[in-house]
Amino acid sequence: MDINRAATAVEQFVTAYVDAHGRRAREVRVHPSGDDASHIKVWVDLGADVDDETCAAWAAACGAAAAATAGAFQLEVRAESL
Repeated sequence: MDINRAATAVEQFVTAYVDAHGRRAREVRVHPSGDDASHIKVWVDLGADVDDETCAAWAAACGAAAAATAGAFQLEVRAESL
């Protein structure tokens, strides 16, 4: 699978992902990294009033769950509260 197809699959996965506490991303952006040809970058907005610790935990859990979807590519997942 090429990186663009992998990024599309990851975007579909992350868009549908709901963590154990029922949180899902309000906005998702996924793209191949311009710095490393083997990395896919994922950015999500979890919405207002979500603390940094919760954002980090969500990103880690989502990244682990989405890893198989990315195939041989590494994921860099970042979640923020905007």
